[in-house]
Order: sequence, then C-alpha cells, then structure tokens
Amino acid sequence: MRMRTSAVSAALAAAGVLGALVTAAPAQADSIPDSLCGGVIDVDYCLWYNSNQKGGWTATYENIPDWGGAHPWQFSDGGQGTNGVNTPVKNNAASYANSRDDRTGVSYFNSNYAGASDVAPPRDKGNLSKTYNNNASFRWR
Repeated sequence: MRMRTSAVSAALAAAGVLGALVTAAPAQADSIPDSLCGGVIDVDYCLWYNSNQKGGWTATYENIPDWGGAHPWQFSDGGQGTNGVNTPVKNNAASYANSRDDRTGVSYFNSNYAGASDVAPPRDKGNLSKTYNNNASFRWR
C-alpha cells in the first residue's frame, strides 16, 4: 500500500509540474493584447508610424517584397493615434508587433528582403532599430 501511495504521489507531483508548465506558456502571449494588431491576432505582423505601437498602423499576414510596390501600402487609423495616417508605410515605420505564435517576422531595409533587418520573434513587440524609418520589405521565416 505504501508503494502505491508513493506512486500516486509521484504521479500527482509530475502532473502538477506539467500543469504549471502548460499554464506558464501563455503568459508570454499576454504581452500582445487582442486589440493590438487591429483585433486580429495570431496571423499578423503589424507596423506603426510612431514608436511604442502608436499612430497609424498596418498589418499583413503575407510576405511583402516592397511596401511601396504597384499599390503602395499606407498607414490606417487603428485607434492608437492619428499621426502618420495615410502616410506610405515604406520608409516610415517605427515600431512593430508580431502576433503569430509560430512564425518569426523580419523587416528589411531594402526591397526584396535585402539589407539590414529587424527580427520579430513570435508574440513580440518593440521599436524597430536597424530599419527605423527605413523599412522597405517584410518576410516571414
């Protein structure tokens, strides 16, 4: 009986550790509010005109070889301030958020995914540094 009690205790302890690990994982996801990328989460890479996710914004779920291509992207009013609204995204972004759980987003200095880059791991947000106001393309990896 004592061995069975020890085995049950060990199993419960292991389940408690696993339960803590499972519940700890989403804590990182909590740093990206549901409304940050326009209310669409887990599919978008977002850019803002101002630092700290402020001002006009845009979001994409696909690779963008040139933000200023045939139909240049512009910042929209997403409720985080109106600075930069209707301004071209190319060479005007200051901050980002990656709301995906499974992909890393990369903002590039040049079109066609070339030059210096800022890397955004899954569920990350911050200010651009290497491509601050010099962003020309974006790709998932």
